[in-house]
Amino acid sequence: MAITEWHYTIDGQPAAKPVSAAQLKQLAISGQLKPTDLVWQEGMLEWAPAGSIKGLFPPPPSTSPQMGATGGSNSAAVLSTTTKITTGRKTEKIRPPRDWRNLHPLLVLVLTLASGGIFGLIFSYKVCRTYAAKAASRKLDSAGRMLGKVRHPFGVLLLSYLTLGFYFFYWLYRALSECHDYLGHKEVPLRAELSLMLIFPPYALYLAVFVLPELIRRAQTVAGVPETPQLRQTVFFLNPFGIFVLPVLGTICQEALNQIWLTVP
Repeated sequence: MAITEWHYTIDGQPAAKPVSAAQLKQLAISGQLKPTDLVWQEGMLEWAPAGSIKGLFPPPPSTSPQMGATGGSNSAAVLSTTTKITTGRKTEKIRPPRDWRNLHPLLVLVLTLASGGIFGLIFSYKVCRTYAAKAASRKLDSAGRMLGKVRHPFGVLLLSYLTLGFYFFYWLYRALSECHDYLGHKEVPLRAELSLMLIFPPYALYLAVFVLPELIRRAQTVAGVPETPQLRQTVFFLNPFGIFVLPVLGTICQEALNQIWLTVP
């Protein structure tokens, strides 16, 4: 999963630029970032106290029941006031950066038409990035198996067409690799498969219609996730025009993979 940047405040003032998770933790360790400061990243509905982010600060020392009760009261006060900052004599509410998913569809359409499609591309990028940021940042499942990357299915479709199919070849290579990693298959020459797709594109049709769906079904069985029925109907993409509609199959496969990466214990 791509690294998601964190926005944060210091003494009630928003920082000039976001930082990575490692940099945010370093700020907390050095004392520059306090538990009462606010943090936010894509996928969060609102700002949250830095102290509420698990693993960011060391655990507090144990306290007596009486002190714990007092601390709980103070924490509640912090939570109720951390969405506001004081600038001069005014108290202003901190709002997280715009959530592009909540834009009105008609506004998106109008801006896309007015910009000749440019706004539509920006909107698609923002939505797809937010979708991926919502995913749990886990690398392994409870059995220690390697998890793959969560991607928005629309992103697979759009990028495949925008790049004239080259992104689809890369996505197919990555999806195959993630399935093999999850299933524990070693020494699979996937780079050779990518090379074959590039020098003879119809080979991607075979991999996408027969090989990848079967690997996904095996991964679903191992993960205990219900099988995706559409994966048994991929043979319909095996036709003279199949190479042109493969990105549609890619959206089906990516959605099935997302169900595994997001729901497996």
